[in-house]
Amino acid sequence: MKGFLAYKFPDGAIKKATGDWEKSSLIQLPNDVFFVTDFNKENCYFFREENTSIDESKIPFTYRTIDSVFIANRNAYLNGLDVFIHEFEPRDIQKAVFSRIHAVEKSTNKKPLEIFHALVDKYGDEALIYLMTDPAFGTWIGATPEVLLKGGETTIESMALAGTKSDEDQEWTKKEYEEQAFVEDYIEQLIREQSPTEFEKSEVKTVKSGAVYHLRTSFQFHLPPYKWNALIDTMHPTPAVCGTPSIDAKSLINSFEPHKREFYTGLIGKIGLTQLDIYVNLRCMQVLENKFALYVGGGITRNSDIASEWRETEEKSRTLLNVLED
Repeated sequence: MKGFLAYKFPDGAIKKATGDWEKSSLIQLPNDVFFVTDFNKENCYFFREENTSIDESKIPFTYRTIDSVFIANRNAYLNGLDVFIHEFEPRDIQKAVFSRIHAVEKSTNKKPLEIFHALVDKYGDEALIYLMTDPAFGTWIGATPEVLLKGGETTIESMALAGTKSDEDQEWTKKEYEEQAFVEDYIEQLIREQSPTEFEKSEVKTVKSGAVYHLRTSFQFHLPPYKWNALIDTMHPTPAVCGTPSIDAKSLINSFEPHKREFYTGLIGKIGLTQLDIYVNLRCMQVLENKFALYVGGGITRNSDIASEWRETEEKSRTLLNVLED
């Protein structure tokens, strides 16, 4: 059975094709392919395009069952997060990301391609929009705004994105500025380790992303193409989706999150011959047989309020819910 891929970058046209998803690794990815990897970098797939003349009524969508994911209610999430935070001090962790799955019943008759096009209409100028399916991993749809690396042989751009609020007039808290600083310092260090030239860093700014606002620092630099794959591999996962220190935070996440993240907080995008368009896979969902499984999370510190963290995940789910409920 063939796989399928549809995607649109903010500055590009919609692309659709059937073909084969092949397994690889970030270091060994071939040139000029669209790829996706999971949070732990254990599963990395790239797409071999075969046919762009598609009968959309015959696309071979694969849907996993509800048993393939763990969906926690509010109390289970809060209890799990409380235990998660209590592990920070003995492990000397400053920040770690805790995620959950927000389940939505398939009360809508919208098909995956309809949802994809609705996301393009709503967020197509500010995010990478994608739809992909294969028997190996099921069907996934997303609209992710966070650029890991973008550019080419002249200039490459990256960003540190953290903190979340739903109201532009709401003041940023100390916790959110701390979270942003963790991500900013980490990304800058890894970029500088590759000895880039013409390195520049912006001030921290507030930016709108879908239904919420974030803090963002932008980076620009020059790096030759032969160093691109190594930089991609070392930069993932960033503190924005993992934590600080990275190794300890990742171990904590894999030990205490009750579900597998799969493609959520992995990398997704395209490595061209002379162009990079790599995103962190944030606003995404897995299409199950009877539900949509929306993956959402937030950066946790020792001072986090667990009730506030639940509300933040609810706000982040609005990007996809706004389309499902229309």
